[in-house]
Amino acid sequence: MDLTADLPILLALAKRGCCEGSVEVSSQLLGRELSISQQTASRRLRDLEIKGLITREVHPRGQRVRLTSRGIRALKELHRDLQEIFSPHEPEVYYITGEVFSGLGEGRYYMQLRGYREQFLEKLGFNPFPGTLNLRLKTEEDIKLKERLMDYRGIVIDGFENGNRTYGSARCYRAEIEGIEGAVIIPSRSHYTLNTLEFIAPVKIREEIGLKDGDIVTIKVRAG
Repeated sequence: MDLTADLPILLALAKRGCCEGSVEVSSQLLGRELSISQQTASRRLRDLEIKGLITREVHPRGQRVRLTSRGIRALKELHRDLQEIFSPHEPEVYYITGEVFSGLGEGRYYMQLRGYREQFLEKLGFNPFPGTLNLRLKTEEDIKLKERLMDYRGIVIDGFENGNRTYGSARCYRAEIEGIEGAVIIPSRSHYTLNTLEFIAPVKIREEIGLKDGDIVTIKVRAG
């Protein structure tokens, strides 16, 4: 979902303190600040609520607004992009550790779809082996590292339509395991929770380095 048009109003709300808590927001004053009508400001707030970027508490005398974690993440991604433009630096490197486990086999199916494979080759420079290496993150520290990683835009793999079905987008971050180059992939739609991480590579990583369920692995991930 393209949130570019939503960023100015999210930024205006953040300046009011809506990242920290629920804040009284006047549509009239917000519209004046953004050079739009009060009606347009009200409509934009409703749209943000529908998209899950804010929550609203409407009462007879006004409304209170708070940014959701998704809204805050959109602003963090903007912040990262601006830093890359105006203050270029070496990408941050995270070391995330997890336990190998067998997935449901969905990764194999998605890795073989042409709409994804063409983008992997163009944007990552390799064709992934069908399937992903799944890691279960066991500590709060590793889960927080994944959350920090997700603040970065990464390499976007666009969603596409194939017949009557729509396939979602994903973000990739260049990574390696024991010297084997690949990428961490975070799909926009996934049945996995925050405590899991998926790794793709041009080789069958389990066989390449002799991994089995229950083994502990550390992934070196480049966030930028």
